[in-house]
Amino acid sequence: MVANSDRVLSNSTRVCEKQPDTGAPHPLIQASERAASLLRAHDAWALPVEVLGDALGATFSEGELIDDHQAWLIALRGQIVVVTVPGLSEEAKKHHIRRLFSEHISHGWAAITVDSEEGVTFAETLLEEVDPEDGPADEPPDVRSKQSKDVRDLYEGSAYAPLHGWRSDEEVIVALRTLITDALAGTAEDMPEDAYPLPDGVGATVAIGCDDQGALHPLVWVRTDIPSGLRADLWGYCAALSASLDRVDAEPDENGIFYVGMERSPVPGPGLALLAAVTVQRMGRRPEDCSFPLLAPPAHTEEAPPLAA
Repeated sequence: MVANSDRVLSNSTRVCEKQPDTGAPHPLIQASERAASLLRAHDAWALPVEVLGDALGATFSEGELIDDHQAWLIALRGQIVVVTVPGLSEEAKKHHIRRLFSEHISHGWAAITVDSEEGVTFAETLLEEVDPEDGPADEPPDVRSKQSKDVRDLYEGSAYAPLHGWRSDEEVIVALRTLITDALAGTAEDMPEDAYPLPDGVGATVAIGCDDQGALHPLVWVRTDIPSGLRADLWGYCAALSASLDRVDAEPDENGIFYVGMERSPVPGPGLALLAAVTVQRMGRRPEDCSFPLLAPPAHTEEAPPLAA
C-alpha cells in the first residue's frame, strides 16, 4: 500500500492553484473541490441514516400512507420531510429511507415514494406523481447545490474514512493497483498501446486466470487516455469486481474477459457498485458515481484487446 501522506487532497488536489494575476482558484480545481464535497447516491448507503438526515436537514415521522406506499420523501421550500408507515422493522425502515435519500441526492425529485416491492415513483413537483419510466426526458435541476456541509467531514472516524487521508488520484490508483496485486494476488496493468482502438465505450477489462495449482487470480487492465478521476474510479470498480464475481449477473466472453464501460450512473444500493465506491474512498478519493456497466463482448474476436495472462 502507498505510504501515508500528510497532505489533504481531493480529486486531483485540495491545494488551490492560483490563476495568473487574479489570485482566484483555478476553475478546474474549484470545480473538482466542490464536486468532492457534495453528497452522491452511494453516501445514502454508506453513511448512518441519522447523519444523512442531519446533512440534508430532514425531519422524520410515522404515519399511514395511501396504497402500498411504505415511505415518502417530500422536499418543499428547502425542507425535507420523510414519512414511514408504522410497524416497519428498524432494518426495513432504514432501507426505505436510504432508498429515498439515494433518489433525492441523484435527481432532486420533489416527492418520492417507495412501496413494499421496492418500486419507486416520483414527482418533479408536488402537483403530480409519475413513474420514472414515464417521466420527462430532462431531469429536474440538481438540488445538491443547496447542501452546506462538506460530505468528507461526515466520514471522519467512520469505517469508510480514508485509511491515509485524502490523496491525489494518482496516489489512489497506485493504492488500488497494489490492492489487486497483493491482497487479491492478481495482475494490474495499464491498457497496452496495441490494444487501441478499443471497442466503443470500454474503459477497462477484467479477466480471471488460473495458476498451475488451479487457484484463480484477477487480471485487470485500465485504459490511460481518460481523466485521472475516471481512471481511479474504474480501478476501484475493477478491484470490487475482481473480489466479487459471485455478485455479477453478466457473463464474460469466451476468453473469460469482462468489458467494463465508462458511462457512470449513481450507485443504486448495496452491491458491486457500492463496494467500488467505498473502496475508492478508503484509498483516499471521494468517488464520483461509481456504477459502471458491464458491456457485451465485442462482436468479433479480433476487436478484443490483446491481453496476455
